[in-house]
Amino acid sequence: MAGVRLDLDNGDLHILKHNMTANKKKKQGVKFFLIILASTVFAVLLHQVHHDPLMTLSTKAKSIIITSGYFPPVAFASLTMAFCIMGLMFLAIQKTLHGTKQLKGALFGIALGGMYLIGMMEAYVLFPVSLFGEFYTGMVDGSGILLMSLLLGKYMADDMTDRERLARPTFPATLIIPVIYVLMRYFSYTVLHIESSYFTRPLATFIWTAGMGCWGGVMYIFIGRGIGYENPLKQAMVFGGLVFGINWVIFNLFGLLFIRVSVLDLLHRSIFDSLAIMIGVYVSFLFQEITQRQRPRSESETTGSHLK
Repeated sequence: MAGVRLDLDNGDLHILKHNMTANKKKKQGVKFFLIILASTVFAVLLHQVHHDPLMTLSTKAKSIIITSGYFPPVAFASLTMAFCIMGLMFLAIQKTLHGTKQLKGALFGIALGGMYLIGMMEAYVLFPVSLFGEFYTGMVDGSGILLMSLLLGKYMADDMTDRERLARPTFPATLIIPVIYVLMRYFSYTVLHIESSYFTRPLATFIWTAGMGCWGGVMYIFIGRGIGYENPLKQAMVFGGLVFGINWVIFNLFGLLFIRVSVLDLLHRSIFDSLAIMIGVYVSFLFQEITQRQRPRSESETTGSHLK
């Protein structure tokens, strides 16, 4: 009888633990949904102050979504989906980031929000639209992303203040990633013939391209150095292909909500930009490995010369 009762007690304990785990996951899911919803609503409300200039662009045909009158619900659903993907991505990589959970959220939000802000400025280079309008639109989206990241950091991330920093130095990436991005973009301008102002506004095109490349380097420093730190290919694939790449594809596809534009053109620029970041991360990693191997050798040679 005692053995039977013990089995029943163990069975009840197992069921209780299972129910507690299920309830915890459900609460986390609800918390995640509310954070995404609140951040989306926040951004949408700010968008009502000043609409994106692409909505009234005269040199391009308006999208079917605008002409059919379905823009508000489609835009809201699209922004919610984008925030949801970003949020899931943050939760997936947050354990690779160093610092408090609030700092993790802030760095992720600044990195992705800055990408949206600078990315939005390309419309000013490409089309006859208001600089302030595109800047405001980018700021609003970036603010929503930052709010989402801060909330996810505070309520769903983990502190990693006592973890040894297993990350690459900043110098090679801040130089190599922008250079490779600029080279790849100009390949896209001249060979793939993606839509650009390469001939009509060469200086503005270069400034934006260099700025976007530099921000790719900043993003890597903020949130990419701890990802797959022991494997250069893994780090390049995860950061360049997933963290930067997926969000950059989604950002560019937002253009379809406003104007009629080639989907292939948007995919070309997104894929080759992501490839540039991947190559930049990989080369930066290898460059640092080579310099680290040469340093002990030079130090030993210096020590030997002093002994002589």
